[in-house]
Amino acid sequence: MITRLSATSDVIVEYTDPEEGFKGWLVIDSLAHNLCAGGLRVQKGLSLQCVKDLAATMTLKMRIAGIRADGAKSGIDYDPSRPGKEEALYRFIRAIKPYILERYSMGPDMNTSMPELDAICSRLGISSIKTAVAHTQNYTAEEFKERIDLLSQPISHASLGKLRAGSGLAAACFGTLDFLDIPAKKATVIIQGFGGLAAGAAYFLHKTGVNIIGVADHEKSLIHPGGEALDIPYLLKNSVNGLLPDNAPSGEYGNSEDIYKVACDVFIPAAIEEAVCAQVARSIQVRAITCGANLAVVPEAQQLLHDRGILLIPDMIAGCGGSLSMEGLFAPESLPTADEVIQHVDTKTRAIVMNILQRSREEGLLPREIALQICSESRIYPDSRPYGSLTKGSHSTPSL
Repeated sequence: MITRLSATSDVIVEYTDPEEGFKGWLVIDSLAHNLCAGGLRVQKGLSLQCVKDLAATMTLKMRIAGIRADGAKSGIDYDPSRPGKEEALYRFIRAIKPYILERYSMGPDMNTSMPELDAICSRLGISSIKTAVAHTQNYTAEEFKERIDLLSQPISHASLGKLRAGSGLAAACFGTLDFLDIPAKKATVIIQGFGGLAAGAAYFLHKTGVNIIGVADHEKSLIHPGGEALDIPYLLKNSVNGLLPDNAPSGEYGNSEDIYKVACDVFIPAAIEEAVCAQVARSIQVRAITCGANLAVVPEAQQLLHDRGILLIPDMIAGCGGSLSMEGLFAPESLPTADEVIQHVDTKTRAIVMNILQRSREEGLLPREIALQICSESRIYPDSRPYGSLTKGSHSTPSL
C-alpha cells in the first residue's frame, strides 16, 4: 500500500509492505528540475526522517556540483541479512516504478548494489535503474545503453560503477591535503568503513601513495602500530561484504572504536551516520575530517572541530563522487572512457574542496556554511536536461 504524505519535501511516498508489514519510503526533495537522483538503501530501523534528511543532502550535492537535477532518496526498514531481502526490494521497487521510469535516477546505497537493483528492475521490465536519465537527456535506447554499459567496465579490481563514488571521496581527501600542503606520499589517513564507498576511496588513495594506517568495519579495526601503511591491495582482495579479512599481513586488530584514538592527517568516516559525536570531536587528533558517509558528523561536533582548527569537509561535498560521475558519463557529446569519467570526478571535486576551504578561511565560517551559501547561489534551469550543454534539446532560461 502506498500513502502520499504532506511535508516540506516536494514528494514523499510511503510504502507499507502487504506481505511482511515493513515500511519503505521514496522522498523527492525538490521538483525544481526534471530529474532527481539518489540511492536506495536497506537498513534495519530506517525512518522517514532519515530518508528526508538524506534526500535534502542529495539536493545540496547537486547544487554544489552544478548539476541540473534535484535530490532524492529511498529505502526500506528491513534487516539486510534476512533471506527475504531480494523479494522485499522487488515489491518496493515495483511500487515506485512510475517514478523510476520518468524522474527518479536510482543508485545503490547502504546494503544494495547496482547489479542487484538492476536485476530487480529487469524483472519489472525496466532497462536500468538509471532509465530516467535516458528520458530527461532525450537519448535513444541505443545511446543510453552505450553510456550505461560503461559502468560495467573494469578498473583494476572492480568496475567503474563500483569505484565511482569512492573516487570522489578520495578526490575530496586529495583536495584537503592540497589545501594543507601535505604531499600525498607523506600523508596519513584512517578510514572508518570498508564497504563499497570506503573501499573505493582506499583504492584511489593507495594508488597515489597515501599511507592508510588504519581501517575499521563495524566489527573490528586494523591499525598499524608504527604508523606505516597497511596492505590495502590485500584487504581489497580479501574483503567480503564490507568486512576486513581476519588474517591481514600487517597491522594489529582491535575494537572498531580504536581508530578514534590514533593520530593522522585525515580521518574519513565512510560508513554510518553520526560517526563523529561531540565526545569524539573533543579528543580526535587529526588535521582534517573528510566525510564520505551522509550525516557523519553531528551539528555540535561540527562547531567543536572548527573551534579546534580541524578542517571538516562535509558529506555534501565529499559525497559528490556518484553525482559527478554521472555528469562525467552523460555530459560529453561523445562517449567518454572510464578513465575520463574518473578524471572528471577528481578534477571537479578538488576544485570544489579548494574553493570552499579558501572561502571558509577568508570569511571565518564553517565549510558547511560556505557550502550552503554556494547552494543558495545556484541557478535553477527547470526545463533543461540535467547533464551537458544547456542548448541541446532543452530551454536555457534559468529560474532564480
